[in-house]
Amino acid sequence: MLPALAVMAATWFALAALATPFDHDESQYIAGAYFSARLLIFRDFLYLQPPLHAWSLAPLACLFPSHMVIAMRLATAGCAAAAILLLWASQRVAGISRISTLIATLAMAGTAAFQFTGSVVRNDMLPTLLVTAGMLALLHALRRERQVWFLFAGACFGLAIASKLNFIPIGAAAGLFLLLGRGSYRIGAALRFAIGGLAGVAPMILAWAFAPEAFLYGVVSFAATGPFQWYAVNGAAHELSMAEKLGDLLKYLWRGPALVALLLLAAQAWIQRRRERSQEKALAFWLIAGGLVGAALPTPSQVQYVMPLLPPLALGMGLLLDDAGRWRRGAKAAVAALLGVSALFGSLPAIRHVRAMVRNGSPMLAASADARWAGARVRALTGDDRVASLSPQYLADSGLAVDRRFAAGPFVYRTGWTLDIARARRLHAMTPALLADMDRDPPAAILAGYEMGIRKLPLRPDDSLIAYAKARGYRMIVMPDGVGRLYVRANYVLGRPPAD
Repeated sequence: MLPALAVMAATWFALAALATPFDHDESQYIAGAYFSARLLIFRDFLYLQPPLHAWSLAPLACLFPSHMVIAMRLATAGCAAAAILLLWASQRVAGISRISTLIATLAMAGTAAFQFTGSVVRNDMLPTLLVTAGMLALLHALRRERQVWFLFAGACFGLAIASKLNFIPIGAAAGLFLLLGRGSYRIGAALRFAIGGLAGVAPMILAWAFAPEAFLYGVVSFAATGPFQWYAVNGAAHELSMAEKLGDLLKYLWRGPALVALLLLAAQAWIQRRRERSQEKALAFWLIAGGLVGAALPTPSQVQYVMPLLPPLALGMGLLLDDAGRWRRGAKAAVAALLGVSALFGSLPAIRHVRAMVRNGSPMLAASADARWAGARVRALTGDDRVASLSPQYLADSGLAVDRRFAAGPFVYRTGWTLDIARARRLHAMTPALLADMDRDPPAAILAGYEMGIRKLPLRPDDSLIAYAKARGYRMIVMPDGVGRLYVRANYVLGRPPAD
């Protein structure tokens, strides 16, 4: 059963990775890996996340320079398939039956959050894989009481935090479970877990040591202020209220079996509140609590932030389904059917993308080809390869040299008024007030058109970039996708210097 599950998971997520169009947020993650292959993160370019994810994908930018986006998508798909296998292994180590394990694993894989984050280049699936590995290590440790497993578990949770900060609460919950648990080994176990955790977050500490100011701004300050400022200037500050956040969180849990699983586990916990829980069940509840806190922390709420909750939720559901064997006849089948229907609902967006790919071709292969087309056009017209864009993901496969000041995509740029000019220069960040800095060494081309506002957030960050290009006589060429606008400094042709 396990080999078949592995093949099915890898095949499905590879298809979904090729079929899912670009997500807006991928700009910073693809650019982070692209620049990490060439420069030192934070010191040489600004990044808005912990460093581990960018460092883990950086080799792909070197190995596949003309197809790095596809390679990164498929690497994410591989992480998703590996996480599913570790979810299976975790439940089996916990003593859960094969059928309950299969149902619980497929249920969590069928959530919209898992389907989405397994298909795009984001820093959510890697820490999910690491947390699942850490959970497996803890279960091994509880079963065998071998102290080295606690050390390994802590390292896994620490590495997850070095990839994504909203995994901090689930790591803290694991540590508290060990510290407050029933086992006679709990103090030593918690200490080993903490030592492993410190080793796991070492990449983050190293990145901070390279450039403390840029690290603290990118990883802490911007996340705490940037979204609020952007929504406020768009007249959408109310979207970030606590009531809206909780409503969004429920909505994302409802997209798939996560909400159903939470309600079932809560009901079981209430019914069995006077019974002593097994170590495995206690671990699941501690980690579910931590995962819920992690899901609720980021602002604004997004479907991907549910990911810390899913591994322990799968463990809890596996245990519950095994308990269902003692329920009245048909109860387990009814729960399995409910989970199956909700998993199908959670997978519908990915299914639609795959169906569209079968009819119209892969949007990712098309985007990669468009990038190479843009690279060839820019080099032919200018003899140069330096480009600027708030959408660097569309240029990653072009072979062109993207301006490092655009490494953060549109995110810092669109609230650029909050950064004074001197600090923005120190951070290697581009803001509208700093566009004139490009005049010292003008880019050969500027790609725009992908940051033109949405209904909820109507301001158009690309407008100022387009105005810059027009004011300096760049020639506009429509990208093959009909959306992008490639502004080329055509007076570079035949080696003539630009006319100022």
